[in-house]
Amino acid sequence: MSFDYIKSYYGVDPKRGQRVTAFGKPGVITGADGQYVNIRLDGQKHSNPYHPTDGIDYAPEAK
Repeated sequence: MSFDYIKSYYGVDPKRGQRVTAFGKPGVITGADGQYVNIRLDGQKHSNPYHPTDGIDYAPEAK
């Protein structure tokens, strides 16, 4: 499973390097792991997996 799977199954189109907001915290997509999107939140050293439709804003407001 990959970005293509996430796009076809969940209807979202994540891209590596894309800025997002995960549960109100800004971060960047670093990859995909199975059906999850890996996101490194700002200020963290490592990425964590997030469900692609749970609490993720793919079009965060420019700050």
